[in-house]
Amino acid sequence: MSEYIVNKSKFVFTGEINIPPDKSISHRAVFLSSFNKDMTKITNLLLSDDVKTTMYSLGAIGVMFAENNGKFFTRGTGIREYLPSPETIDCGNSGTTARLLTGLLAGQNFESVLDGDESLRKRPMDRVKTPLEEIGAEIYTTDGKFPVKIKGSKIKGGHIKLDSGSAQVKSAIIFAGLTGESELTIETKIKSRDHTEILLEYFTDNIIVEDNIIKITPNPIIKNDLIDIPNDPSSAAFFIVGSLLNEGSSIKLEKICLNPTRIKFIEILQEMGGDISYENISNISGEKVGDILVKHSNLKGIDISGEDIPLIIDEIPILSLAMSLAEGDSNILGATELRYKESDRINSIVSELSNLGADINQINDDIKIKGKQILNGGTCKSHFDHRIAMMLAIAATRCTNEVQILDSNCVSISFPNFFEIFEQFRKNI
Repeated sequence: MSEYIVNKSKFVFTGEINIPPDKSISHRAVFLSSFNKDMTKITNLLLSDDVKTTMYSLGAIGVMFAENNGKFFTRGTGIREYLPSPETIDCGNSGTTARLLTGLLAGQNFESVLDGDESLRKRPMDRVKTPLEEIGAEIYTTDGKFPVKIKGSKIKGGHIKLDSGSAQVKSAIIFAGLTGESELTIETKIKSRDHTEILLEYFTDNIIVEDNIIKITPNPIIKNDLIDIPNDPSSAAFFIVGSLLNEGSSIKLEKICLNPTRIKFIEILQEMGGDISYENISNISGEKVGDILVKHSNLKGIDISGEDIPLIIDEIPILSLAMSLAEGDSNILGATELRYKESDRINSIVSELSNLGADINQINDDIKIKGKQILNGGTCKSHFDHRIAMMLAIAATRCTNEVQILDSNCVSISFPNFFEIFEQFRKNI
């Protein structure tokens, strides 16, 4: 067990802060590069535990990786020519690896078995198994969870409707469709993050996106051999909120992904009164990127409805902290999707912020918050959830007493040097 202690301290976040590469895009860049039988170069790849898991998993089915001066080179197998793994493929703690790999392996001509750690074994797989079976997959779960056996089948084309707001489920269907026999049309009911679609459109000629309709043509035709990855807005969110909450703070975060499906949390913080702006807007590998400027602000409470949840799924922990220290009441309504993350994030958010003295409660899948000026402190658990651990560290900057965060090393899943950067802004009282 690891622990991180924040003594009673003053924090002022200033200057430029280096944010790690985007985790979601890094996963997908590695997956897409495996479609290319020739060499693909990936720059600014996040080497977090989760992304390494994706690389190890694809390595188990024949994909080769090399690194030179911080750049990664992939030689893939082609979409239908992966090699069977002689052993169970270990997906570790990575739900992205597990679900996207399930989609990719569903259309191969061999059987695969996927497993993961204790946390991953608690996460539901039926939500990806059911739509994959609609298009011809043959998948066997263990009481709806991991371990999972994938028989390998012929994936059908046609039309499928997705009710889920999960980008992972949608990506699994897209990957399965790429292995299929004919065109697959995916109709999405709920807008969710679209990195798979954007990167696939940049990297191949096999996707057309029109509003909520995605058309997938099997057998990818590769048109680019370089993928450059922007920096992660979800990781940036912690220092953005830290800067808004602490007097004297003023920061700049460079080359951050500004995909509209990723910056809804910034729009919410701006509605709460946050001083946040953008500059140096450009495009990298199909994604909109830019620099983010943030200054300390006095925040007001806000209500968030269920339709926004898929667009802020990773930022709700840190938004909950911002609401806990804002003026007035806030409500997060219909946050069901949070039950299926690294932890049951509704329970984790409510229990741990309550431990620190926040006035926060859950009613079914809603979170109710009454804002206050300061928190108390105490001992908290990360629940082995990287975003809960980082949220608690930022919360500690507004606590009157020491905060002890148990199992804090889980931050390595997405932001390996988070605490090292965090400590740079501690001021002696």
